[in-house]
Order: sequence, then structure tokens, then C-alpha cells
Amino acid sequence: MNPIFSAPVEVIFLIVIIASMITMFTTELMSTIPLITGFKNDGIRNNILKYVIPAWEVVGTFFVLWLVDMETIVPFFAPPMAYTLFPLFAVFIFFLIVRNATIIYAEFIWKDNRLFDDRKLYTFYAIATFIMGLMALSVITVMLSGYGAVVNISKPSLSSLNYAVLLSKIQLYGFIIGTLILLSGMGMVFYRTVDINTPRRFLPLVLVVIGLIIDCLTYLSLISADHSVNTDLIIIPIVLTLIIPILYTFKKTTYIASYKPLYVIFTIISVTFLELIVYPYVYGGKVYVPAVVTNSAVLTMDFYISIGGGLWLILMMIYYGYVSNHRMAKIMAEAKN
Repeated sequence: MNPIFSAPVEVIFLIVIIASMITMFTTELMSTIPLITGFKNDGIRNNILKYVIPAWEVVGTFFVLWLVDMETIVPFFAPPMAYTLFPLFAVFIFFLIVRNATIIYAEFIWKDNRLFDDRKLYTFYAIATFIMGLMALSVITVMLSGYGAVVNISKPSLSSLNYAVLLSKIQLYGFIIGTLILLSGMGMVFYRTVDINTPRRFLPLVLVVIGLIIDCLTYLSLISADHSVNTDLIIIPIVLTLIIPILYTFKKTTYIASYKPLYVIFTIISVTFLELIVYPYVYGGKVYVPAVVTNSAVLTMDFYISIGGGLWLILMMIYYGYVSNHRMAKIMAEAKN
């Protein structure tokens, strides 16, 4: 029997929460390069910030929900994971604080400050978010491959990560570069930064195809040590990812391609299947997930509370994409007039 069909409901829920968290974070990560390179382009900057400013707090909410569910559903796995990934988590959290502080100052406090105006602060926000993305992709690389990781569930303090081994792996750099190229292409569609009336409308598709090729090759290499992988499932994320930039190349379907709820739903499904491909193992087959799932009464109560709050959060995230999309369409129509 395929292990996917025997996965506990609470584990599937945790997988979907992780997929939703990654999805929301990628919408921010896609904004970083345009914000940094379009430092003086008010049109691009305002277009992106109209989505990012209300959405950035939702990402933090998903982080909290993920941490709570990790501690409750797989409490024995959380400590060794913390020991192996602590430096990466520490850098991530530091720049999470920088990200939060700069966007708060830019939006509410230092709008007219000559030294630190909102334009510079949003650039600092983009840089901090980009570094967070590098750390997150490094964490995902370790969780998939187990490169350099020693995981001891019974004695978490003995768990560790050899960073010399991790940094020597070309797959780490391939996975990061491929994902960043892929997100650059998707971001051009998501934020509509490419003019559909020029040949540049094909650029998102080109970048997505290049990113997908690099990502697929490195992803399959990262999970090669795991004997339980369901590699056939990778076709689903590939197809869902390609649909969006392909639709963007045609004028009649441009609006559909950049429809934010579509990206959110497709990405949640895609990331969920990427997680299910390696289930029931993580760390390159070193940790068997069902063995670290708790069956306590607290889990039952937490599961019901979390599934209600989590589903509501996901639905609100999709609805926000709908609202943001229609608001942007209205602004663009007014600008044409």
C-alpha cells in the first residue's frame, strides 16, 4: 500500500499547513528582486506594496501555526530538528525581525524621514526577506536530503549538522538558484511587471522553464537517498507551475494567469505533492515520520482547534488574493484612463 494513503489525518494537515506557509512566503520572496532593482520606479514599487503590506503579517501567522502544530503533532522530532538546523533558524529569525521592523517603520513611522525614508526601508525589507528565503531553502535542502545531518530522536542533544558537508554539495546551490529563477518568472506574472504587449511577455515562461529544469534535477538528486519516494507525483507540480506563465503569454488569458487566488491554490497543491513525494521520511530517509507522531489527548484537542483555524486562515489567504487582484485591476484601469 502506498504510504501516502495510510498517513494520519493530522500529518496531512501539517503538510498542508507547511505548504500554505511556503506559498505565502513565496509571494513575498517574489517581490524582493523587483523592489531592490526597481528602487526608483514608483509604479512597480507601489504595485507590489499594495499586496505585500497587508500580507506580510499573514506569513508570520503561518509560522506560529506551524510551530504550534510541530510541537503538538511531532513533539519528539522538534528538538533534534532544532539542534541540526539552529544556525539556519537563528539567521532566519534575525532577518525576520529586521523584515518586520523595516516594514513597520516604513509604513507607519519614518515616511518623511530624510535619512531613512520609506523607499530605503522597503529596500532593506526586500534584502532581509531575500536572506530569509536563502535560509528557508537551505533548511528545505537539509530536510529533503539529510546532507551532513546526524539526527538522534532519543537524545536530541546529540543531533548535529556538518555545514562543511552541506556547503560542499552542488545540489544545495542548484536548488536555491533554480527556485530563485523560477520565482523570478512567477513574480513577473503575479505582480504584472512585464508588459503583455511586448515580446517580453514570454520572459516569465522562459525563466519558469529554466527554473523548473534546474529544480527538478536537484530535487530528484536531493531525495535520491530516500528509498520510499513517489517520484511519479512530480508531474502534478510541474504541470500546475507551467499553466500560469503559459496563460500569461496570451492577451486573452493574461488576467487569469495573474489572478492571485489561482497562484495561491496551485502552489499549495504543488508544494503539498512535493512533500508527499518523500513521505513518510525526512532527512533523506533518516527519520520515519509516523514513528514520531504522538497520540495524546492534547493532540486531539489541538488538531480540532488547529484545523479550524488553519482552514480559516487558508480561506482568508485565498480571499485576500481575490481582493488584492481586483483592487490592482481597478488601479490599472484608472491609470489607463
